Amino acid sequence: MTGKRKGKASDRQGQVEQLPSGRWRWRVRVTYPDGTTDRPGGTVNTKREGHEAVARTLQEAAQGKRPVSQTLTVGEMVTEFMRWKRATWADRTAWNNEALYTRHVAPHVAHLKAAGVTPARLREYFELLSEEVPVPGEEGKTRPRLGYSGQRQIHVLIHGAYARAIADGALRDNPAQYARPLSPSKGGTVTVSKVKHFTPEDLARFVTVALGDRFAVPLAFLAYTGLRIGEALALTWGDLGTDDTGAPYVSVSKTRSEFEGKTYTGGPKTAAGVRRVYLSGDALGIVEDMRGRVAREMRATSYRGQGLKPSAPMFPAVDGRPLRQDTLRAVMRRTCAAAGVPVLSPHALRHSTGTYLISRGEDPVSVAALLGHAQVSTTLNIYAHALPGKLRGLGYGLADLQGPQVRAGDAAQGGGPDGAGDGGDVPGEGKTRGAVSPVRRAVRKGGPRRKA
Repeated sequence: MTGKRKGKASDRQGQVEQLPSGRWRWRVRVTYPDGTTDRPGGTVNTKREGHEAVARTLQEAAQGKRPVSQTLTVGEMVTEFMRWKRATWADRTAWNNEALYTRHVAPHVAHLKAAGVTPARLREYFELLSEEVPVPGEEGKTRPRLGYSGQRQIHVLIHGAYARAIADGALRDNPAQYARPLSPSKGGTVTVSKVKHFTPEDLARFVTVALGDRFAVPLAFLAYTGLRIGEALALTWGDLGTDDTGAPYVSVSKTRSEFEGKTYTGGPKTAAGVRRVYLSGDALGIVEDMRGRVAREMRATSYRGQGLKPSAPMFPAVDGRPLRQDTLRAVMRRTCAAAGVPVLSPHALRHSTGTYLISRGEDPVSVAALLGHAQVSTTLNIYAHALPGKLRGLGYGLADLQGPQVRAGDAAQGGGPDGAGDGGDVPGEGKTRGAVSPVRRAVRKGGPRRKA
């Protein structure tokens, strides 16, 4: 019995023994607060390190901390996370994350042990991605190895991979929680406007030129409706309809995405992206013009599309096949040059619509619904640059607070700034001495009463 007790006591204190290689192996049986048991162990260089490992493991077990994996690498952790998330990601998201991992994660940090990565090491990695490198084919030009948007996506990927490893018990700490890529604004870069858009005059010139080009007509439709390029290219003739009042609209419920030559049609960016977008007379004119063009083009022997069937694209290529985004982007550059306006992306047409509507005083809630924003705050944050002109008239004075009735009464009774008449009256209080201002009277009423 004594031997058994000694054996149990020895096991609780852990075992440290030397291996033929000269290294020391330690083991210890631990019980966690939830009642589960385990027998972690490892190898170290000295006997003292073995006893220290045993003591540390016992202390951590009492606190509920389980041992971490010392062999799991960042590459293994991230690839397993991407495999796990693949079923919930849209195709484009999965393709983009795989490309980011292959080009920017694997060459730099995939070989590191995940448990040994510190916030400082991650910051060094993001600084490396921000380094300026020469632009291929452009003499003397440089750009960051990866822009801020791409760095943010990598941060989200690494942060999620660590969070899952922690949930699985393989790790304890998430260094990505304390190390983030530095945004250009916080890094000191001054930007005039985060949102690139056309002025109303430039937009008018652009639309005028676009309406005369068969391939640029979809761009004019983007300008009139504020749709995303993927939403417009995913529209079919079956999405066109009218409501009970006869107002025409298109139903936006899908988006066509592309990534490095691969295409797919999926759901919108957010749930708010499923919406009706009502068409102005000009926007409806574009749709009817395109209907006529397709009816003529489908007679060609080389036509390969579905014509005007409900499932056919509303804005196809000349041969009837779906129009590609990269083709429309090239048309955008050509149309900007022909119109003599800054060369911007098709998404700038959406920003131009939002900017114009907000600056014109339209209700932000309605603008958010038109653009498919999940939150009105998103609309206001993106298009806040359109509001400075409205700030000039936001000041007010006492006369504004008193209201038009008081000002009209002052004018009729001859009251004015000099206190003549009853111009100092506050609505609902009747006549007072003309020389007493409302502010002074309020102070007097609030003070202590005089004794009789």
